[in-house]
Order: sequence, then C-alpha cells, then structure tokens
Amino acid sequence: MKKITIVIIILLIFKIGNAQIKVSELIGELNLNSRLDSITFNNFLKEAFNSVANSSGRNTIGNYASSDIKDGQLNFNASKNFKNGNVFSLNASGGITDGFFAIFNQTKVNSNVGISVKYNIRLNSSSISFHTDELAKLNKKISDAKIENAISKTIYTHTLTLLKSKIALTVAEINSIDTMLTNSNLTVEQRAKLEYQLALNTLKQDSLQLKQQTFISPIEADNENRSKEKKSKTNALLDFKYTGIFFQWISIGGGFQNNNFNQFKPSFSKIEEQITRESNLLWNATIEYNIYKWNQYSKPTYYLLFGAKGSIDDNFSDLAKVEINDANTYGTSLNQRTTTKKFNAYKGDYKTKLLSAKFYVDYYRFFFKNEAAIHIYPEATFKQDQKTLYNAGFGLLYSFIDSKDKENKAKLHAELYFKLSDLSNIEKSNLSTFRRNELGLRLSIPVSFLNF
Repeated sequence: MKKITIVIIILLIFKIGNAQIKVSELIGELNLNSRLDSITFNNFLKEAFNSVANSSGRNTIGNYASSDIKDGQLNFNASKNFKNGNVFSLNASGGITDGFFAIFNQTKVNSNVGISVKYNIRLNSSSISFHTDELAKLNKKISDAKIENAISKTIYTHTLTLLKSKIALTVAEINSIDTMLTNSNLTVEQRAKLEYQLALNTLKQDSLQLKQQTFISPIEADNENRSKEKKSKTNALLDFKYTGIFFQWISIGGGFQNNNFNQFKPSFSKIEEQITRESNLLWNATIEYNIYKWNQYSKPTYYLLFGAKGSIDDNFSDLAKVEINDANTYGTSLNQRTTTKKFNAYKGDYKTKLLSAKFYVDYYRFFFKNEAAIHIYPEATFKQDQKTLYNAGFGLLYSFIDSKDKENKAKLHAELYFKLSDLSNIEKSNLSTFRRNELGLRLSIPVSFLNF
C-alpha cells in the first residue's frame, strides 16, 4: 500500500507538471515572442536561466551557501555562464561526524566532504510573456541608443574634418604671409604687420594641432560609441518587465564524496579495538530533466525536476549514530581527577562498493508573490543486496527580502522540512510510518561573488 502511495504521489506531480507545460505552451503561442528579435529573446532567457540553474537541484535555486542545521551539512555552490546560454556548476559540501566541521582532519578528508560538477543545457522550447507597452518602451530605448550612436559618430567625424580644414587654412595663410615677407619693397610698417599676422597664425596652428592630438583615433571613438550603445541596450533590457517566462533544461553531472568516520564495534572485547577509523570514496553520475515556469502573479510559478543518480555506494546512511564517552582517571582513589572526551561514532555492519541507483522528483510550487514555496520531494533508492527504499519529504520554503533593496533580491532562504523515511519499512522498525520522520531546517544565502 505504501509503495502504491509513493507511485501515486510521483504520478500526480508528473501529471501536474505536464498540465502546466501545456498551459505555458499556450502562452507561448499567444505572447509576442515573434516581435522580439532572437538576440533580445535569448538575452532574457540567459539571464533568467543563469539565475535558476544550480548544481544541487535540491533545497535551493541559484548561487548559494547553505547549511542543514540537523546534520551540520554545509554546501557552497558556484556557476560559470557560457555565451551559448548553458551553465557549468560546481558544488562543494562538507558534513559533521565528530562534532565539528573540517575539510581536512589530521591530513584525512573529513566525512561527507564531496565535490560534484554539472553541465546544464537549456532546451529550445522556451517562451516569454509581457505587455505590449513594455515592448514599445524597449524598442524605443534600443532605437534611441542606435540613434545616439549614429549622432556621436557624425559629431566626431564632423568635428575632426572641421579641425583638419582649419589647420589646412591656417597653414595656407602662413605660407602666403611667408611669401609676402620675401618682398624687399615692403615698408617697415608693412613688414611689422605681416610678422604680427604670421605670429598669430603660427600660434593658432599650434593650438589647433594640439587639439587634434587630444582627439582619440577613429577606431577608439567607434569602440567607445559601441560600448555606450551596448550599455544603453543592456539597461533597456534590465528595465524591461516581462510577466512570465518558461524554459526547460537537461543537467548532466558527476562527482565524488568521501565517508570518513569512526565505527563502533561493541562485540570486540578490547576497548582499543572497539573504535576503528573507516574511509571510503563514493562516485556518482546524474542526469536530470528540469522545468521552470515563472509568473509575476504566482499563477502559477513552479520548478519541477526529474532526476536519476547512479553510484558506487556504501551503507553509511544505514548505520546508527552513537555518542562515545572516553574517560581517563588521574591520581589515587582518595584524590582523583577524571577527564571525558566525547565524540560521535557509527554502529552497524558497514558495507562498501555497493551498486546503487536513485530516482527522485523535486517540485516547488511558489506563492505569496513568489516569496514562499511548497516543496515536495519523493525518492526511490535501489541498492545492491537491499530492498528498494522509499522516502518522501515535504518542505515550506520562504525567501527573506530586504525591503530597502531596489532589486528585491533575497538575502536568505529558509526551508522547514519534514521527511518520512523508509515508507516500506524494509528495516523492520517498530516505529509507525509517521514516527520514522526527520524534521529539520535548511538555510541558504545567495552569494553572487561565487560566479567564476
């Protein structure tokens, strides 16, 4: 019955996704994409896609730093945007197993430290919805930028041509005065006047030539005008307010994670043999299909992901976490001092090199002016020598926005989540389904400086 429930949940989400895709396709037919030139259209899609695509595909969207308070999990995400609109993502994560977080612990990699990469390829089926007056404003601003560029070029050419003409006329006048000064019949007064005119024209020539030297070259002037036009067009695109956008993409990636932890073996009689240090490197490959539709009125805004992950795994997640207290006593029985060291260890039969496959769905449904979202994420894990494990989670995500920020960018994402584990009870737990749960809080901070 529980397996059927999970399948029904996944099918319902898939059906919702398909229904909404059809709605967005209809919008694509009714909007004014055909009146947007391809460059402008792709610029809008690139900007939106770059802000959405990320390497985790889970708990948050965009560049971020995040932490999972329950398990002390830290994540850092960075992305590289390519000219073709695709995005390369890199994610680094680290977890706590000994009561502290460290990338390296005594030259050994600490548990749950991993690196994963992902290449996000945007598909061509995309659409943008907007009001007609916004398109008119955009076209006018772009047209004004082109006209301003043309005027600047004309002014530069005219000014430079006029300056050269003045220099040529001044040089001609100087040559004419020099010719007249060769006349021996000039009176003293006539020669003085000509020499005065010669001095004035020579000074004028020097001034004009100095002004000519300060002029930038035609190539530099053209580049400067192009740069101004590009900046004006960019600002026009930033000012353009579209009401909705829809696109899909495929993500292909892979990575590794290191599990390095203390294993507790209570069956061993010698205390020094009960704690051993285990280290295992896990490799994985993923492929995901993503759908994103944004609407400024939240009618609806959603993000839907279907993913598959294959890996060479272990059963670290099946081990039981225990807290170990090691006590040392100093002094005699009459005057003693005891020191205690506390650390975490994991108990159970640890197995490595297990082939594993996971299929998962992530669905975010945004509301409240796109500042909050409901998050649903069922998953099924198939692991070697084990029965299929079904989990399902539900979260409430909220983005805290600084009201003083004109760009309305989120300063903090917080998600309160509730996860039901092992719905089929393959581990034969005595607890009921709803008591085999995990309640936690994820926090993520968007950080633009992680772009590289």
